[in-house]
Amino acid sequence: MSRVIIADPVSVGIEDEVEKYLRKYFPEDDFRIVTAEGAPKTIESFIAKTQACNALLKKVDELRKGDAVVINCFADPCLFELREALDIPVLGAAETTMHIAAMLGEFSVIGPGDNMISWVRIQAREYGVFDKLISVKKVYMTVTDILGASDKVYEDTKNAAVESIEEGADAVVLGCTGFSVLAERLKREIWEEYKIPVLEPLFTTYMVARSFYIPHGRRGLFSGQ
Repeated sequence: MSRVIIADPVSVGIEDEVEKYLRKYFPEDDFRIVTAEGAPKTIESFIAKTQACNALLKKVDELRKGDAVVINCFADPCLFELREALDIPVLGAAETTMHIAAMLGEFSVIGPGDNMISWVRIQAREYGVFDKLISVKKVYMTVTDILGASDKVYEDTKNAAVESIEEGADAVVLGCTGFSVLAERLKREIWEEYKIPVLEPLFTTYMVARSFYIPHGRRGLFSGQ
């Protein structure tokens, strides 16, 4: 089993919640959370994504101490840059979860922000799974709203999941790792009512990373350094 480092590219301050969430499922695992100081509070724009990458690059020496790195944000900030800088696997929450979803059939993504639909479509094209993407559902809330996990946030998210299923999705991807605060209930209810899996990206990506031993090549795409 790999020692996974969770690279937290935002400063919203939920490290304890992330620790508790993963420990519930993987109590014996040797993982560590590394937070990028000076990072934006959340990532909801391309500017914030670049700022987060700059902050993460200052943590390369700490990230190097793991056997694999998980980027704890669906925007996948610094994914390719860290692959250039490190000799260990670096997994992005969006890329990994979309590929798992594509293995389950065709999928939809639910996420916050006015730019969510176009952003996810760009990601799906870049990651080679666009032909498996049925739809992107924009929920009218911010990342901070999601972390608040109010009844309205839950109901809006569930309604978007149901719409995706009615459109033919074989799997539903939650397009923000902040959805971990409500994922357990949502996954359970959607499975009981529709027999469709809901993929929460932090859990999904960590689950892959803990048994992923293949490093990225040092020639070709990631040969930059």
